Parts: sequence; C-alpha cells; structure tokens
Amino acid sequence: MHTRNPKPEDPPAYLVPQYMLERAEPPANTQGDLSEAGQAAGSLSVQVARAGSWAIPGRTVLLLANFGATPFTVRLLGPAAYGLWALIQAILTWAGPAEVGMGMATTKYGAERYALGDNSGEAKVVWSGLALSFVTSSLVATCLALGARPLLKVLDVPGNALSAGTWAMRVAAATFVVGQLIGVVNTSSLVRLRWKHYMLVYTSTNLLTATGVPAAIYLFGGGVLTAFTVALLAAALYLVGMAWDGARVQPALRRPCIDRATLKELVSYGGAFALAGAASIPLSTGERFFLSADASTKVLAYYAIAMTVATTLEILPQELKAPLLPALARLEATGDHDAHRALYGQSLAALYLVVTPAAIVVALLAKPFLTLWAGPAYGAHSTSLLLVALAGVWVSALAWVPNAQLLAAGKTKAFALLQGAELVPYLGAAWVLTAKWGALGAAAVWSARLAIDSVAQFALVKTTSPRLPVLPLSQRRYRSVLAPALLALGCWAIANLADGLLLRGALAGALLAAYGLGVWSLVLTASERQGVANILCEATGRRLQLAS
Repeated sequence: MHTRNPKPEDPPAYLVPQYMLERAEPPANTQGDLSEAGQAAGSLSVQVARAGSWAIPGRTVLLLANFGATPFTVRLLGPAAYGLWALIQAILTWAGPAEVGMGMATTKYGAERYALGDNSGEAKVVWSGLALSFVTSSLVATCLALGARPLLKVLDVPGNALSAGTWAMRVAAATFVVGQLIGVVNTSSLVRLRWKHYMLVYTSTNLLTATGVPAAIYLFGGGVLTAFTVALLAAALYLVGMAWDGARVQPALRRPCIDRATLKELVSYGGAFALAGAASIPLSTGERFFLSADASTKVLAYYAIAMTVATTLEILPQELKAPLLPALARLEATGDHDAHRALYGQSLAALYLVVTPAAIVVALLAKPFLTLWAGPAYGAHSTSLLLVALAGVWVSALAWVPNAQLLAAGKTKAFALLQGAELVPYLGAAWVLTAKWGALGAAAVWSARLAIDSVAQFALVKTTSPRLPVLPLSQRRYRSVLAPALLALGCWAIANLADGLLLRGALAGALLAAYGLGVWSLVLTASERQGVANILCEATGRRLQLAS
C-alpha cells in the first residue's frame, strides 16, 4: 500500500511530513467557476504545477545535500553503526500508525471544509486531529523509550553498541512524536496548496538534518546518539515553523477547539488508514529485520544504501501527490467529475513519461555511482540490490496517482483489506528468501510486493471510480511505450561501451535530451503540448488562454 511511510534509510525522511504546499487563492463557495471541466482542471493543474515549481528545486537541493552528506555519515559511523542508524529508523517506521491516520484524515477533511469555506470546521479538524495524534503517539513513544534496550537485544545488536543504541532510540522516540504532530499541524498549508512562502522552513530544517548529522559526529563524536539529537532539533524547528504558518493563514486555529463529532469522523477515516498502515509497515520493512537477524548490520547497511538510491525515484511522485491529494479531494467535494477525470489522467500520463526514463538512467549509472559515492564495497555489494529494487519502485511510483485518488475518495477500508491480504504471504516469502539468498532475496521480495500492491491499487480505482483512466499513457499510446523502450535500448548499448560514471552520465544526458525532444514532438498531441506550455507559463506567473 502507498501509505508512503518514509524510508528508514533516509535520515530526515521520518521527521518530515509529505506535504508543504504553496498558497493558492481560496476557491469560490459556489460551483460557478467549476462548472466547466476545462477551467476547473486547468486551474487545479496550474496550482499543482506551481506547487511543483517550488517543490522540485527544494527537493533537489535536499537530495544533493543528502547524497553529499551520506558518504561522510557512512564513513564516520562505519558499516555496523550505520546499520544501527538504519535499524532504529526502521523501528520508528513500525510505530508510525500510532498517530491513528490523523495526518491523512486531517488533510482530507480539512480540504473538504476549505472547499466549502467552513473556517470553523477546518479549525476543528486540525485541533481534534492534533489532540488525538499527540496522545496516541506519546504513549507509543514512551513504550519505545522504556523498552529500547531489550528490543535492541532481541534484534541482535552487539553488546558494545547497546548503550549508545538505547539512548539513541530514546531520543528518536521524542523526535517521532514531533514528526507526527507536524503531519497534522501542516493541514491548513496543505489544503491551500501552499508552498512558495514556506519552502524555506522545509528546506532549512531538512538541510540541518542532512548536513548537521555528519558535521556533529565529526565535531563531537557520539555516533548514532549525536545523529538523532540533531534530528530532534531539526524536527522541533520544523514544528514551530509550520504551527506559526498555520495560525497565520487560518486565524481560526488560534483558538483551540476539539469537537467530538469531528473526532468521530476523523477516527472513522484515520482508524482504517492506521490499520492499513500498521499492515504496510511489516510489508515495507519486515525483510530488514529478517536480514539483520540472518546476516549482520553490515549487510543491512549495503541493503539500506541500495534502497536509498532506488527510492529517490519516488521524489517526483511524492511532490505530485502532495498537491494532487487535496486537489482531488476538493473536486470530490464539489462533484465536478469531468474536471476530476481530466486532472487524474493528465497527472498519470505525465508521471509515466518522466519516471520511466529516470528509472532507466538510474539503472545505467548504478554501479559507478555507488562505487564513487559510498565506496568500492558498496559498489560491489549494493548494485545488484539496487537493480532488483528499481523494478518495484518504478511500478510503485506510477501508483502514487491512484493512491491519491483512493485517499481523496475516503477508501481507507479498502486499503486495510488489501494490506491484510498481503501481510502473511509477504512475511513468509521474506523469511524464506532472505534466509536462502540474503540481501538479494530481501530485495527481490520487497520489489515484487511493491509491484503487486501497485497493480492492486490501479484495480481498486477501476472498481471504485470506473470513469477514471487505467493506463498511464498519453493519447498516442503506442508512441508512449516506444519512446522509453528506445531509451532503454540506448542505455543498454552505453552500458556495454563505457564503465566510468562521467562518460556514462554524459552519454545518458544526450539520450535524455533526445528522449525529451521526441516525446514533445512525436508523443504528445498538439493539445497536450499546449496544455503543458500553458501550465508552465501559469506556474511562472504568465497568463495564457488554455487551448480548447
């Protein structure tokens, strides 16, 4: 399921809510402007694109910072300690459902209240969700803090690392609570598609984590304990920044108002989401614990690095889903089905045409990049794991759009049923394959599960919303398939001709330029090209009439 729990190998990820969005003008309380599908879809497409125009540069900066800092963190900690760092974050991921789905529930119902102009109702949604999230996440964090040492013993953490790991787990538990609160506090910014003015908060606090972790370890020592202390400081700053912003854009939030009826509504939606999330955690991280028990934290480090690189492919889908979820929820609330279909289809096709070549190029550059970035040992042990993981991540990345639709439509019970059906088969397969083939078996079962889950979500959308398209292709379907296939063929030729990162990268860049030109001129229709051009112009502040 694409509940999209943050990757435990990415240091700042579990602290950061997935949505910090740019401000858009409030929608009218009438449906006059939404009566024309083209106008409604165009307006929301522009808002989504404008959010992305601020999100992508910010995420790119953070991606570069993480890639630049990770080699220092890996070397300063060493494989064993870095494996412990990844293991503790995986444990925190398992605690994720403690917020009872309030982050997603407040997003859905906050977007609906906002679309209807109900300021008081929006404030009740945020405060009720915040209260419940604080109580439940604090209880779980307390259990983690008290049980840190015996839990790490069960996971076969060596005795010489137990003391530092125990204290690191306790600091991480506090950071976990702060992160859960951020996921609710940011609701008013999210539903307004607000990003431009607050990217500074998002970027600066995450940069503090990305660069501050290796810097603090180098200056003060302390290993994983120092790393999680830096993460706690960054999360606290992030929470303060988002709370201040929420109160500014929605003054009704300045007065606490917890409503029993709203709580019931949130729990009904969020409870099912939390159950699905509870199942999705062993589905997404269970193989790590089998790997740690059957091998070592050193092997887990090789695995974590491969997953870090593979899952960077989901950055663009993450940034698309951020504004897409509240936009779809708003269209659900106003009942404009034509605009809904248009926005969904455009998003799905665009994602396919961008994510597919990105996956192909990542596969081409995998081995030389890992060797240079993390070291020869990681190049030797992590490359095959990365290639196996990429297949599942590619399918999973495409499924972010149907995932956003299902969440916007409130289909959280379907998620819970899907996750429950996958849980036992996945854990059984992970146990067997990890014991037999180690990290490669873990990567294979993880990737296969992602692919199966993603296909199931496309099927759920087809069942619950048959009017929405299924295939992630543009109107020229055969050309949409042929363009990435030709790019893959070119990258295969490069892989057989060049070994170095610089040469492969230069040749891949030339192929990507040819791919982009081919897609623009041969794959997209005239109306699709005009729509893209108008969205880009709107996102940068210019005005053009959308093509009819």
